[in-house]
Amino acid sequence: MKILLVDDEPFALRMLKEMIQGAKHSWEIVAAVEDGEEAITILQKHEIDLVISDIRMPAVDGLELSKYIEENFSNVKVILLTGYKDFGYAQQALRYGVVDYILKPASFEILFESIEKIEVCILKEKNLSRLEKKRERDILEKRLDDLLFGLPLPYYDDEIIPRFHEILVFTCCVKDARELPRGWVEIDAYSAIKNIMEEWFLTYGEAYGTVQEQHIAIIVFLNDSEDKRRVYKEMFEHLHETIQELLKIEIRIGFGYTCLKLTDLHVHYKESIYAMEDARKSDLSHISFYGDINQNKNEANDLEKYAGKKNRRVIEIVLEKMRTQLSEDLTLKSLAEEVYLNPTYLGRIFKQETGESFSSYLIKLRIEKAKELLKNPELKIYEVCEQVGYNDPAHFTHVFKKSLGITPQEYKMRS
Repeated sequence: MKILLVDDEPFALRMLKEMIQGAKHSWEIVAAVEDGEEAITILQKHEIDLVISDIRMPAVDGLELSKYIEENFSNVKVILLTGYKDFGYAQQALRYGVVDYILKPASFEILFESIEKIEVCILKEKNLSRLEKKRERDILEKRLDDLLFGLPLPYYDDEIIPRFHEILVFTCCVKDARELPRGWVEIDAYSAIKNIMEEWFLTYGEAYGTVQEQHIAIIVFLNDSEDKRRVYKEMFEHLHETIQELLKIEIRIGFGYTCLKLTDLHVHYKESIYAMEDARKSDLSHISFYGDINQNKNEANDLEKYAGKKNRRVIEIVLEKMRTQLSEDLTLKSLAEEVYLNPTYLGRIFKQETGESFSSYLIKLRIEKAKELLKNPELKIYEVCEQVGYNDPAHFTHVFKKSLGITPQEYKMRS
């Protein structure tokens, strides 16, 4: 935990620093300053978790400093030390978000106890923040994956998309999985490449990778709109060298034109796939730009592969919705509306991908969930019936018996 000390009495400040620094190795004194103005400068330049400040100081006092921290660094905690038992000060301190208000002279044990509590609180907040950021990134990567296949972005997820002037999407594949270094498997290689590429593009904007079937798609939200097409190949050459140097893996890269709208992302993703396949087949270059290629019948084959991947992605989304919304009135029509497809077409690709019709697959999911719930002695049959999407217990019993040969009551007794 990074701590900033503020006290206009040099002796008290030195004593405070020595005692806190020696109390616990995780308590780091970033600075010890003699007035609020210096403290503000430190806060602007360094990452601080806790400020321990005297309340009475010239220029900017402890209360003014607390107010500044509340307005500009709301995640920073504050302990105020004072030799004056003034209820008005305490009230103001609470209004400015001060965590503790300690009267001097107080023992160091009281101060350490307060710091300990704050450290626990800060660690919890940081862990929650990390989890929230990971959750947001996972959602963003999933949404970008959908956009690559032309699936719409839910309106409530608009805010998670980074700001950009334009977007570059490119794809990358391992030249030959059989030539990976000893101990590597393809999925691990792609995860490592993805991590390096996301970090490598930080100087240009924000980059997010999604691992696809036998390649990675990287979406870069570029900070400026300057046409870099002439230097993209140089960038990719450097990136190619970095991957070779760090991972000893030979890769192929394909990229298309940049885009200005998220809704066009799938078009340029297709371009990058075609360019990547061109690079994979070439012995002359490991990087290919869509605009430099003479399109031919091979493009149709590559785009057919894309259509197959899109269908699989759509069915993954539909299956996830089916699993998580079993208690709702699920129909092919309602799910088709959610993925912006014609119900007949969705039904056809559903059967192609799963080998079963939508209705039979849904019944199977509901019966499997019902079997799991029936093992719970607390749940009544009608409650299980409702939780797996059936409104009529008699119909539920009929479907259950048709599937398993016994009624829900008999299954519950046997369980």
